[in-house]
Amino acid sequence: MKTIAVAFLLIITLAISDVSAESLQPAAWQAYGIAFQAPAGYTVEDDSEEGYIISTPTYFITVQLLDGEGIQRSEIAQELKNVATDDEVTQQSPTVDFELPQFYGVFLRGNCESDQCLYSYLLTKEDTSGFYVSIVYTDPADPLPETILKSFTLEE
Repeated sequence: MKTIAVAFLLIITLAISDVSAESLQPAAWQAYGIAFQAPAGYTVEDDSEEGYIISTPTYFITVQLLDGEGIQRSEIAQELKNVATDDEVTQQSPTVDFELPQFYGVFLRGNCESDQCLYSYLLTKEDTSGFYVSIVYTDPADPLPETILKSFTLEE
């Protein structure tokens, strides 16, 4: 009986991951050459030099150029926590460092009023620029925001 239950759970998990993988499509902020995988069917709210904002009924994603000159990799975790605190993000997780092929990054999760949010800073490995990414969503167990975040690339 345990084998059947485990097999059923595995099938459900694979079905859910297939749905998540299929629900993404390319998005690009042309002003700064940033590309990432976004939820399918998104609407572009802003695509200017000030920011790139897209949304679906479940997700609201904001990408902005980091203000200020010379933010250092060693400072991004504390700076991100400061921004989250200023935005009154509650129940903040510890910051998590990660690395992508073209970026060094840090993120945290928390509550943004009645929604969940993932805040991140991405610094290019060439130290030419940095970006702020915010993903607001509804389900606290949703793995898609982290998948979206880790899909960011610079277009060549």
